[in-house]
Amino acid sequence: MSDVDKTLFKQFIIQDAKFAFFQLTFLMIGLSLLVDTINGFFLSGIGIDPKLSALFKLILLSLMLFQIGAYAPRLLASILLFFFMMLLGPVISFYTTVSLAGFVDDFTSGLKIYTAMIVFIYIALVCHRWPSLVLKYGKWCLVFAFIVLSANMLLGVLGFGFSSYGNADSESSSAIGIKGFFYAANEVSGIFIVLFGSMLHLLWQKRKFVYVLFSPFVLLTALLIATKAAMLAAALLIFAIPLFNERHKLLNLTWLKVRMILPFIVVMTILLIVLVPIFESTGLWNRFVWFYEKKGIIGIILSGRDVFIISALDAYMRYANLADILFGFSKTGLGMITKNAMEIDPIDMYLWHGVFGIVLFLAYLAVFFRVSYLSTMNRNSIWGPAVLLINITLFAVSMIAGHIFISGMLAPLLGLINGLAYADYILSGKKNFL
Repeated sequence: MSDVDKTLFKQFIIQDAKFAFFQLTFLMIGLSLLVDTINGFFLSGIGIDPKLSALFKLILLSLMLFQIGAYAPRLLASILLFFFMMLLGPVISFYTTVSLAGFVDDFTSGLKIYTAMIVFIYIALVCHRWPSLVLKYGKWCLVFAFIVLSANMLLGVLGFGFSSYGNADSESSSAIGIKGFFYAANEVSGIFIVLFGSMLHLLWQKRKFVYVLFSPFVLLTALLIATKAAMLAAALLIFAIPLFNERHKLLNLTWLKVRMILPFIVVMTILLIVLVPIFESTGLWNRFVWFYEKKGIIGIILSGRDVFIISALDAYMRYANLADILFGFSKTGLGMITKNAMEIDPIDMYLWHGVFGIVLFLAYLAVFFRVSYLSTMNRNSIWGPAVLLINITLFAVSMIAGHIFISGMLAPLLGLINGLAYADYILSGKKNFL
């Protein structure tokens, strides 16, 4: 075999290996929610956390970082450098507390926060090689994840898994909402927004009659989850998906908007009539009334998080030094002076990781909103309108309920949907979204 043949053979093997890694990565993204379910099954049934979900996502992240390094070594170096800067607060906290368990928790939390951006960067890179396959595999991932989420809701209805509020093993009146074998209710709300928003969008594009039939199922699922974020998002998604699909006419008064006013009013009226007795029977109404009596409308919206924020602000003013202001307290360090999480994403990201945490939050907003907006303005894009609406909804939820940008369970899907919007943008003939 000549030197030329050897070179060509080597290049063929490398390309074949890159494509195999690409397929494996999307397979793992698609399976991530199933692994979370299996992990939750062990937690619920046996009371043991086997750490399957954490191990699976660590392998997934390692696989993506390895490929990013193969495509763009300098970009990998930048990613790792920024993550190191995010860990300065936890490292300082470890130096003062000497708590290895605390540092591992801080490291894991930082990795969860960073995961969605890493997933997006990876997909943005492979989009330049296989944009059509990114769209094809990405859709499969979302459909399979939707099936997993729906199966969890069904299992919850049958009495398996966790409740959203309270203890399902105690008196039934103390358990509100279902979430199957997913552990965190607010994270389930984010997953619900991504997956049900995506399915609504696909149905509106191709089967509008099925969209109408599917909408009550969306509302029912949100009621079963029983979080404010899920219920409000369900109503928003159902009525906003058609509007966002008008793209360039989004801000104009059109006949579609006029025709949807009456159904919107009718549906909201029916929901108010139907939901109050349901809320009263589940105990959720009493929960709302309690927050309203204590804190008014803000109490209902934030569910007591305003108290956490005030306590954290007081602790910040008392204990923060220059290092804490710049690099954060870390989650462990914050827990030593107040509650370790305010459940408001930008506040938690700043208190845990300082300036670098809030920079990452702003980067999520800037990059994801810009990509989804540009994709929406492209008439031929598949995912743009849905991703833009989902991003807006998730951002709103992150400000009142948290567990969006700091969610390890949601992160792969959040990076994926924005990667799909970027793939749309690349297929439109654009080379750079900046």
